[in-house]
Amino acid sequence: MMSPTANAMFKKKYTKYLEVALAGAVLIHAAIFYFSPPYVPRPYTLKERKMEVLNLPDNIEIPPPPEEIERPQLPQEAEISDDVSEEETIAPTEFNPFEPPVIPSQPDMPEVFFAYDSPPQVIRSVSPQYPELASEAEAEGVVQVEVTIDETGRVISARVVASDTIESLNQAALEAAKKFLFKPAKQRDVAVKCRIVIPFRFTLD
Repeated sequence: MMSPTANAMFKKKYTKYLEVALAGAVLIHAAIFYFSPPYVPRPYTLKERKMEVLNLPDNIEIPPPPEEIERPQLPQEAEISDDVSEEETIAPTEFNPFEPPVIPSQPDMPEVFFAYDSPPQVIRSVSPQYPELASEAEAEGVVQVEVTIDETGRVISARVVASDTIESLNQAALEAAKKFLFKPAKQRDVAVKCRIVIPFRFTLD
């Protein structure tokens, strides 16, 4: 014998479910009516608008009208004559196209100090190349180059802090300083950045 299906069981108990639901709805509505406050009707009152009369003075001073400002004159197109020379139409100027441009000076770098216990040690040093024009001019001198060394021992920046010679030798010293390689400085066994000054002496033998 086959067991009844869920649909058949629901149909069999449908009447019971309906009675329970109806009884619950009646109880809920009865509780709402019992616990709800009684309705008290309030009569409607018409809202009236009140008007207030202000006492204005008899003599009212009217301010004078603002003064008229002269209108700016609009630019008028000038008549160009064929008889006018270039000197009369072109404003004078002191521009010289053959004059070399003015190169602004670099601002001084702020003083920054890096603390370290062990100073950096040179691993690779590079000698500067003597420029040919400086050699022919028999230029000599000492160039002091300040370099910043990072945690890996590489030079990340360089600048001339003192020099008693010409600009071409300064540039040669800068190029050589940037190619130096160091064992980095250490602060408590930790590699840190640092700055040192490398002197370059240019002499002709």
